[in-house]
Amino acid sequence: MAGPEFPNVPATPGVPTVQRGDENPPTEGEESQLSSDSITVTATAKNQWGIYTLGGALVVHADSVVAIGYDAEHRIATYPLQEGAFETYDKVALPFDVRVVMSKGGNLTQRAAFIREIEEIRGDIEIYNVVTPERAYLNVNVSRVTIDRSREQGAGLITAEVHLVEIRQNATATFTTTKSPASADPVSNGHVQPSTSTVDTSGVK
Repeated sequence: MAGPEFPNVPATPGVPTVQRGDENPPTEGEESQLSSDSITVTATAKNQWGIYTLGGALVVHADSVVAIGYDAEHRIATYPLQEGAFETYDKVALPFDVRVVMSKGGNLTQRAAFIREIEEIRGDIEIYNVVTPERAYLNVNVSRVTIDRSREQGAGLITAEVHLVEIRQNATATFTTTKSPASADPVSNGHVQPSTSTVDTSGVK
């Protein structure tokens, strides 16, 4: 004797929403709540996650953003004192790293386009933003790409891990404009070779 086609689960608080029969399917919105922890629950959420140009265009079109990692580090400088003591005098923020893991399925043409988009940003020097719903990691460039294909994941699924590093653009050069080169501020360009003085100092005691 065949069992029931649908489980007999009561619709009570705390019980997961399941289809209890053709006459009682999950209500609108309940299906998406089952996967609310997924990054790509809806099309709107999927468009918020990813790597974008400064103009807001998505540069890598993936089916899913599997994970995003953020790594920031500060270096604390110290100098030694007497009797083995140390004193802290500075704290410097290093460029942060962002890791974006994406997956792509579909047909051969779609998977090839996905790999091509990653290869195009891997070697360029453009500035990008990594966007999440809570925060955007600005002014980054691709430093490393890893693409995994395995039997367990299936031949038709590509997982790509893109590492990006912060690019700081606040360094400026200072120039001076003078009418006479002799009036310019002295600049040290390294070691200076000694030369013999032409001033007569024989009468100086």
